[in-house]
Amino acid sequence: MKKSELQQIIKEEISKVLKEQPSNIKLSIDLLKEIVLSEGKNAGKVIFDGDKAFVGVAHKRPPKMSPETLEKVKAIGANGYWFEGDGKDNEIIKKVFGDITFKGSWDKQVKAAQPYTYVYTLFANVRANDRVNQVLNGEGKTIYEKILSTYKNWAHEVIQNKNGKALVDKFLQGLGGTALEDVQQEGTKENIRKFLRSIEEVMWKGWPKGSGPAFEMAKIAVYERDEWLKNAPDGVYFTGEGHLDSLKDINPKYFITE
Repeated sequence: MKKSELQQIIKEEISKVLKEQPSNIKLSIDLLKEIVLSEGKNAGKVIFDGDKAFVGVAHKRPPKMSPETLEKVKAIGANGYWFEGDGKDNEIIKKVFGDITFKGSWDKQVKAAQPYTYVYTLFANVRANDRVNQVLNGEGKTIYEKILSTYKNWAHEVIQNKNGKALVDKFLQGLGGTALEDVQQEGTKENIRKFLRSIEEVMWKGWPKGSGPAFEMAKIAVYERDEWLKNAPDGVYFTGEGHLDSLKDINPKYFITE
């Protein structure tokens, strides 16, 4: 991403915060850190595996790569293109690849051995996915009630049609610590933000190496998805840029393009 583009994003996002809470400088600083970190070191990079290509995407931002790499990926695209999740990034991907036709969501092909671990998506890319406002707009007074009422909006495709309450409860219990108490706080925007961000921080710290229950549960689901990708049919698979690291972790022979 160009410096000017990053500066514009920072300006727009911090302006929103200051408009809502003019005196909240700390929140603005925290937001600045989130924006910078969310650029993603693997955005626009690719892992090639024969007639398969895994393209790293920083959500809501077009994947930028060299003309040579782009042409190589497009050649593999003759075998088909697959998007991640619900396809929210499809339009920005088309800005780079043109009016390509997707075969569908590769996530819908994954079979979950431990469905509750997929609740991790609530705490993945909190800022980019606008999770705070997503939960805030839910029904109920507590964070917990709002999370349950918005389940269909943030739940991974694998668990969309499952018992949301049972899965959320098991995931929260698995987090340990004060999670069960914290989630019963009043569902204000600031409380929701602190709750989601605090878990997101420990969940992804040092990824794909880490520790703690949040990390372990996320790793189970993420690696289950990555195992499916590793064994997937030929084609181009767009995926969150962080997946390139975990794919390389399960197959050291993989090489991430520069």
